[in-house]
Amino acid sequence: MRSYKLVFGLALLSATTVLSSGFAQTPAAAPAAPVAAVAGPPLTPPTVAVVDMQRVLRDSAAGRSIQSQLEVESRKFRDQVTQLQDQIKAGENDLRRQRSVMAQEAFNEQAQALQRKQADAQRTVQERQEALQKGEGDAANVVVDNMRDIVQQLAAERHLGLVLSKQVVISFSDKNMDITDDI
Repeated sequence: MRSYKLVFGLALLSATTVLSSGFAQTPAAAPAAPVAAVAGPPLTPPTVAVVDMQRVLRDSAAGRSIQSQLEVESRKFRDQVTQLQDQIKAGENDLRRQRSVMAQEAFNEQAQALQRKQADAQRTVQERQEALQKGEGDAANVVVDNMRDIVQQLAAERHLGLVLSKQVVISFSDKNMDITDDI
């Protein structure tokens, strides 16, 4: 509950800052009425931390395991694609060599069969690429979910009010705010 108040307070502060800067650019017709104070305890500044999620995905044991498995699967995939390409190329070469001795109808049938084989190979390659991408995304999501749990535990232990991804932070001057190494 306290974190929601904190996030709401930060959002409110940001909104008022943006609004006031927008009004400052236009000439004031009349002075604004004073804003009534919000009842309740004064807001305390939040303790903020930053996590480099990309580095965790890249350098953690789970992230390295995912990369290793993806490299193995990618290598297998490239080998399969090469094998399919070689088979199709061999079929094209055979068809070219036999064209002079084949009847036109037989040649057309074999050419169509080769085209179907090419289309099937393209479909297989596309499906396999999509499966690899989905597997990579699913594995990364598992790591991110686990990382989120760890971040929440650290935030509770260290009484952190807000933890941001380093990728969305433009600048921070206190390097102690970065808790990536603790994850």
